[in-house]
Amino acid sequence: MDTQHVKRDIEILGNCGDNIRNDSRTREIYYRIKDERNQARTEERAASPQDNLKISSSWDSVSNLGLQIIYSESKDIEILAWLAEASLRLRGFPGLREIYELCNDLFYNHWDSLRSISDDNDEEKFAPFAGLNGIGTEGTLVQPLRLAPLIPGGKFGEHSLWDFQLAQRPNESKRREELYRLASEAGVAAMSSHLAEVNACLSSFDAIMAVLSERCGQSAPPSSNIRNTLIEAAAAIRTLGGREQEPAPVEQPATAVAGTDEGRQPAVQASAAAPEGISSRDEAFETLLSVARYFRRTEPHSPISLSIETLVRRGRMDFSELLAELLPETQARNAVLTAAGIKPGGDNNGK
Repeated sequence: MDTQHVKRDIEILGNCGDNIRNDSRTREIYYRIKDERNQARTEERAASPQDNLKISSSWDSVSNLGLQIIYSESKDIEILAWLAEASLRLRGFPGLREIYELCNDLFYNHWDSLRSISDDNDEEKFAPFAGLNGIGTEGTLVQPLRLAPLIPGGKFGEHSLWDFQLAQRPNESKRREELYRLASEAGVAAMSSHLAEVNACLSSFDAIMAVLSERCGQSAPPSSNIRNTLIEAAAAIRTLGGREQEPAPVEQPATAVAGTDEGRQPAVQASAAAPEGISSRDEAFETLLSVARYFRRTEPHSPISLSIETLVRRGRMDFSELLAELLPETQARNAVLTAAGIKPGGDNNGK
């Protein structure tokens, strides 16, 4: 998809069009795309877990109709949310990145002209984006993010974050070996490029949320579910062999005489200070994953790498998810909650 085409189109038009829900000429296409999205989601919910996941042809219709609306009729927030859902399924992380970049441009440069289910109230106006993340539960984009392929060129629902997380279990060695084999066959360059796409998704998403937070304040849609899942996907690709581009080495000023104690001291201090230089929880987890990759490379038959990766994965879970994994039996889980003075709130298996 050529997002630059959309941006040029907006600059030429000078506005974001009329609300397609209120215009008799465009109302029909709005209900067509809405029906196609509903049909696609109905087919996904009806699919058996044992069946191979198939992408509904209705998602193609959602994508085509959505682009037609954005190109020709109206720059609409709800349509952008539906395009994010469709593009992720049809084109994986690169498709989602394109939509996020488009959203970022529109939100930043055309805030006052954007259309949605409400053109007045910001909370209602951006409710479609809140629905992608979810409020108090997982939104409509979170599970598809877990099903996007971690291997370049993979199909939606295959070799995904969901598979990677299942592969961490002790009895899933075949699944784990298959993922590493596919990543190795893809090669470091391709895996690194794929990692860059996920990181670009995350950067664009953060930019979108920065605009929304600045403009909407407390009414800004939540973002943690999507952000955390993108972080998990990037971490999984790194574990499988993707590498981020190394920053160019910074040339140290030659202020000390070579060979003197003063000349050697800065390097020693930098090395010693590195662990204390960790500035965030996510950075600490990434450091642990680097250690895990070292042991996987140097001691492939050792359980150390798997143990560290499991530790990081569980560290990124919220309390209810962690408890559900450690205590799969509902009765035992509820007993622990009750003993801790917490009223059990029902099952949430994360699916």
